[in-house]
Amino acid sequence: MKGGMRRILNLGLYDGRRHLYSLRRLDLLKINFFHPTAEQVAAHGKVLPTVLTPAEANTTRISGTNLAAAAPKIDPPKTELVIRPPQLDYSMWNHHTVHFLPTASESKVVIADRGNRMLRFDVVDGTRCIDTLPWLNGPKVMPMAISVPPTDVHIHDGEDTGDLYIIDGLLYPHMAEERPQFEALVWRGIRPTRHRFWHCDILPLPPWITHRKRAFVHSHALVGDTICFSISSTEGASTYRSSNSAGVEGAGTYCFHIETREWSKAGDWLMPFHGKADYVPELGLWFGISLQGNLPCAADLSGVVTGEEPSPEKMRIWARDDLPDEWQPDILFRSKVASLGSGRFILMDMLGTIASASRKEFTLFTGIEVAFSNGSKGKGNSGTDGSGNESGSGDDSENGGKGKAGTMCGLRMIKHKSGRYMYNRQLEIQAVF
Repeated sequence: MKGGMRRILNLGLYDGRRHLYSLRRLDLLKINFFHPTAEQVAAHGKVLPTVLTPAEANTTRISGTNLAAAAPKIDPPKTELVIRPPQLDYSMWNHHTVHFLPTASESKVVIADRGNRMLRFDVVDGTRCIDTLPWLNGPKVMPMAISVPPTDVHIHDGEDTGDLYIIDGLLYPHMAEERPQFEALVWRGIRPTRHRFWHCDILPLPPWITHRKRAFVHSHALVGDTICFSISSTEGASTYRSSNSAGVEGAGTYCFHIETREWSKAGDWLMPFHGKADYVPELGLWFGISLQGNLPCAADLSGVVTGEEPSPEKMRIWARDDLPDEWQPDILFRSKVASLGSGRFILMDMLGTIASASRKEFTLFTGIEVAFSNGSKGKGNSGTDGSGNESGSGDDSENGGKGKAGTMCGLRMIKHKSGRYMYNRQLEIQAVF
């Protein structure tokens, strides 16, 4: 991310008791998840151990930890927006009828509902602002949003949101003709230089899967000007033990080329991520949550577009051996990660305490940093200076079109600070970005 680290973390919440959705924002300048100096990182940070596969992860946890000191409570941020779900007349198995989607701007959030409506929320000079966007052409049960950075045309028109590509995580490819499942919200005009506005285009699915009755999108990543998707016919790919997932039914990784809107097939394997993988220009690597084991993961995806499967030598998975015994993960929710820029991330875990008779649920936010320790790439122990700004120039390629990782030697993950977001049982954090 150019221009230093981001300042806002957007949280989309669902209130199961009142059936309401709300948007809240964590101010990362007020809640400091990172040690400000290299000396403090060396004294108080923790280097997490790496593992070859998630099955080998060290499950030993810390016992007898002072919870208040290890992760103090975070004051819940104020509610910026409350949304009531649409009253639709047809049966829906999923109660998530409102979805919060990220854009290229941290201040703007796109909101989509099961009625295909699209809104964009922003705070302009302290004033909350909502504008309407073109409707989707079909409902999305589990929408995955891929935000493409704005071009010079966007910036010239004051549109820093960038284009947004939306695919349903639960696909019914054989119904693609009557049920659009991949769409793009793009900024363009009737003429090349005049009268530009938002359009919502229906896009094709990969032709290799159109015969399937059901398919699951496990992960996606923006690689240069191409969006890469890993898709299979089975939902249980996250439990498969093989590194290349070749045994997963119908497994494949497909590349959508934005400029031509054509598909190519990378191979019969899955990328090693679950959900979104973010590119880190300073490292030349992609970072996210592992497809197997729900662990932090980094990999070189630069060769995926040309059909190169990420090898174990170009991948790192880190164990979570730093959680107290009484903190148990919620098996219904996977960890999430949000990129702040300059190789820094916020890792979000849904946990619950079992020390008391009444289980208390909370979300653990942890500041983590991925860096090379040998000085060959990145910024060594820290990718930023004490003010949180970039201390050097990164790769000009925002999305890793060429890649520069080559080797994973010396790559490590540093855990900084944690904080607990406590809430009532009926609340659920659906989205974080």
